[in-house]
Amino acid sequence: MAEMDEDRTVCESFQRAAQLVGKRWTPQIVWVLLDGRRRYSAVRDAIPEISDTLLSERLRELEEAGIVTRTVTPSTPVLIEYSLSERGRDLAVVMDGLSTWAERWAAVGT
Repeated sequence: MAEMDEDRTVCESFQRAAQLVGKRWTPQIVWVLLDGRRRYSAVRDAIPEISDTLLSERLRELEEAGIVTRTVTPSTPVLIEYSLSERGRDLAVVMDGLSTWAERWAAVGT
């Protein structure tokens, strides 16, 4: 019985992670932030197809999930930067693995 509970917990955790990382534009945002701290405009410029509304929403979701850290530096104008937390940086291994898998198996038209 304990094994079934553990399996269910793992499945639920995996499902939550897949839902978060699988949202539209989230992988691209994580890829951009894997290169280091970025201002909002730099993230937006790296993903020109995303709307400002959706980028703000995704960054907020990632921050709430503990994947992205938002740093506010009081200055004129105020400097706001986004970076990956330790939890977010741990996604690099997952993203690399998924990218390798996609290159091999998820080619368009195959």
